[in-house]
Amino acid sequence: MTAIPKLKVTTSEPGKPFILSPLPVAANDNIGIRLLSYSEFKAQDGGTADSLIKGLVRTGTLIAIGGRPGAGKTALMLAIAGALDAGEPFLGRDTKPTTIAYVAAEDGGDIANRLEAMDNERIKIVKSPEGMPLTKPDRAKVTAREIIRQAKALDPDRHVLLVVDTLRAALGGVSVLEDKTTSPALNALREVAESEGVVVAVLNHTNRENNKATKGETLEAVAALELVLLEGEGGWFTIYVGKNRSGPGHMNIGRVRYTSAEVGDVTAAVVEQMIADDTPVSDEPKERRTPDNARLLEGIVRTALLDSTTYLTPFGPDGPRVKAVDITALRETFYARKTGLADSKLKAFNRSLDYWLRKEWIVKGDYGVEGAVWFGRSSEPDT
Repeated sequence: MTAIPKLKVTTSEPGKPFILSPLPVAANDNIGIRLLSYSEFKAQDGGTADSLIKGLVRTGTLIAIGGRPGAGKTALMLAIAGALDAGEPFLGRDTKPTTIAYVAAEDGGDIANRLEAMDNERIKIVKSPEGMPLTKPDRAKVTAREIIRQAKALDPDRHVLLVVDTLRAALGGVSVLEDKTTSPALNALREVAESEGVVVAVLNHTNRENNKATKGETLEAVAALELVLLEGEGGWFTIYVGKNRSGPGHMNIGRVRYTSAEVGDVTAAVVEQMIADDTPVSDEPKERRTPDNARLLEGIVRTALLDSTTYLTPFGPDGPRVKAVDITALRETFYARKTGLADSKLKAFNRSLDYWLRKEWIVKGDYGVEGAVWFGRSSEPDT
């Protein structure tokens, strides 16, 4: 029932009606506004003063882990989750024991395999009919709060980390750069993190190749912490801290490399080694030497194109012909020369092929099942 406002009577001129007007609202009426000192604010339920990872992750915040496809975002997230679950240091930083709830929006079976490879039964995979419905922010908040409620019930004395892997998958495939969809979703997750006093981590595909690339994404603006995986040398990836509201930002904090573990008939990518490394970040993107796998593929491509008898006309029937080689054949030769499990070979080949395509040393076109490549601007690789 609508409340009836209190009225006051104002005397009008003789012979005219009285004037009724609302009484002023008292300044201390309870409409949910309070003025608090920092100590009062931090004493509230869900206060945001506690750290899950000292200097990096603070309760009541949304954090992001980004990297190119195949950079190992999931493996790194599970390594972080494992450290928090056990209350063990992460890259030399103290942690607090934490219950992990993992929303596998892309591939729940893969997450289960990785956790089996890690022999971790404590990290929980969220089974939800709707997944994390970020295209419906209000519904997503209800789902997130129920996940958090169940996680807290497992052990009320532990903190809670809710993981969404990946943002694009939870958005139903919508581009993360589509702000009208992404912004309401991220703000919904941020609101839940703040109100529940937990951490929400979002994994995000990004095209960053160095610490200067691809700025201005919506996720970067909303997140309190941004970790980015940048490809390094010898199979290592650099863990770079971009934005950081809990400590120093724009710095490297470690390096990580991965391996493939056999789980039944499949393989699962997990962290093989992770070390602290605070090498200063250069103001200019560092020109890295060509990765070993890319060098291997370079030699294979050169030999295959020299021996090839396949000619294509990618510029039309009246254009020049180019000598080409089937990508399937390149893959088979690469696999034969590369040691390791099938999953690691697949990732190594795809990264190496993408490396030379980005350098424009070779060009890819339609042919056969996987396509074909031929020399691009020059037969000499631009390294």
